[in-house]
Amino acid sequence: MTASTSSTPEPAHRPARPGAYPDGRTPLADAVLAVARRDIATFHALPLSHGRSIRDSHMRETYEALFGAAQLAADVSYSGTMLDSFFRPRGALREAQRLAARSFGADATFFLSAGTSTANRVALTAMTRPGSRVLADRSCHQSVHFALNSLGVSVAYAPMQRCCEDCPRTYADLPRLLEMFRAAAVEGRPYDTVVLSAVSYDGVRYDLPTVLAELAAVHPGVAVLVDEAWGAAHRFHPRLRPLTALHAVETLRAADPRFTMNVAVTHSAHKSMSALRQGSYLHLIGDGEARERTAQALFQHHTTSPSWPVLASLDLARLQAETEGEALLGRSLGLARTLRVELATDPRLSAYRPLGPDGHLTDPAQLVSDDPTRVLVDISALGITAADFRRMLFDEYALYVARESGDAVLFHIHIGVDEATLLRLLDALRTIQRTYRSASEALAAGTSEHFIIAYPPGIPITVPGEKLCERTLSQIDTLRSSGCEIYTLRNPTVSAGALAAQAAATGALPVPAGHLAAPPPTSERLAGAAAAVSAAGTTAATVSAAAATAVATAVATS
Repeated sequence: MTASTSSTPEPAHRPARPGAYPDGRTPLADAVLAVARRDIATFHALPLSHGRSIRDSHMRETYEALFGAAQLAADVSYSGTMLDSFFRPRGALREAQRLAARSFGADATFFLSAGTSTANRVALTAMTRPGSRVLADRSCHQSVHFALNSLGVSVAYAPMQRCCEDCPRTYADLPRLLEMFRAAAVEGRPYDTVVLSAVSYDGVRYDLPTVLAELAAVHPGVAVLVDEAWGAAHRFHPRLRPLTALHAVETLRAADPRFTMNVAVTHSAHKSMSALRQGSYLHLIGDGEARERTAQALFQHHTTSPSWPVLASLDLARLQAETEGEALLGRSLGLARTLRVELATDPRLSAYRPLGPDGHLTDPAQLVSDDPTRVLVDISALGITAADFRRMLFDEYALYVARESGDAVLFHIHIGVDEATLLRLLDALRTIQRTYRSASEALAAGTSEHFIIAYPPGIPITVPGEKLCERTLSQIDTLRSSGCEIYTLRNPTVSAGALAAQAAATGALPVPAGHLAAPPPTSERLAGAAAAVSAAGTTAATVSAAAATAVATAVATS
């Protein structure tokens, strides 16, 4: 490509020491802000820019409520010398990418506004040729598998393994991957490219210094793609930095100036940094040819209509990470530790069991470790599914948990989680435990202290003092599966033993005096009960059952 030299990012000139960033510039963000502040009328595209196409529309209020006037002004379609060329940057974008490369420790960095799926495809297109041999981590993102499937390469997958019976996380069998790599080199058919997924969705981190050193020692000419989508921010904290790919390469280069391995690293900046969604970095370590091939692949795969607000956010996120990242990540690490301690020590949170980091992923021979910003929690003791637990947190407490795995859910304590947010989560967890623990106990085999009622038709399946047997529990499951709601209403003043004795003596089960005279429940307790009612159909300890129990408990304790 004779005309595309300017499309390759300028090599970064890194500061003398990590963290020395004296200028505090955001050249691309400043350039986008400057054009957003001008009242520019366009005869090109993007009628919505500056809100012009909706100025007299009845939908204007909704647009502005959703996007804001500033977002509409910043979303522009200018290119070339008017702002900068995306594929052949010469101005603000080029300078922003150079600063990012310096910050992350790369030879060159590309900004993408189409997500890390596109970044992975771009990197693999640049690093492979038809017929080349690729060794891939089986746990890689779907974008890697799809790209490899379309590039005409020969792919071998290293197997995955599960952490243990007690923990649902899976990850690459890295010792086996290295064994396969060594064996291929001995056979005289070395792999040309290796793909690793180094920071997983579930919070597993790879020992990249060891893995990359081994690959370079066996076959120095191998190219490596490290999908580090969930770990972009890790570069900026001393506890997290050592296992990152670019830091590992820096260390290997310092130890051996002959280190020549080409390495590409992809980062979903929006997952761990203050970047807009689909903002992604593609970092390169390698020679000029690798940078040129990557620029060509970017032209093939990236949209020709990049989002300038997204690209500008990558510039801003980089500067924030440089100047505030260590403090923000330090807070995240502290809050994650607090969450684990609270779950392990607070009896009001005894239904939740944190999985790792202690006791999991501690064998150095496996070359993996826990991401300390992730807290994986087993909720099976609640008697509800992880899916219903997630839905309840979202619908009733405005808390979103993205991941469920078996009976566990994953909390990502990223830099946007502060102390107040963690307190909200802990309060919600305590409320849910109070509700569902009592419902689960109500449906356990033994003597019932509850009315258990299927609605419709509203006839009690059991009354306080009756035995709960397997046949009754099976009947409850059948009714629930048919669409009935199962309610449990605890008798608040008389124990099951006393009721059973009274029933044996009189043949009746009297309603305890004072039950109807209890004052009404507080609005807070009713809100918790209503929250439980809104999600239906879990296990035998259904949401509806929990709701009625919550109401009864509220009546008894108000």
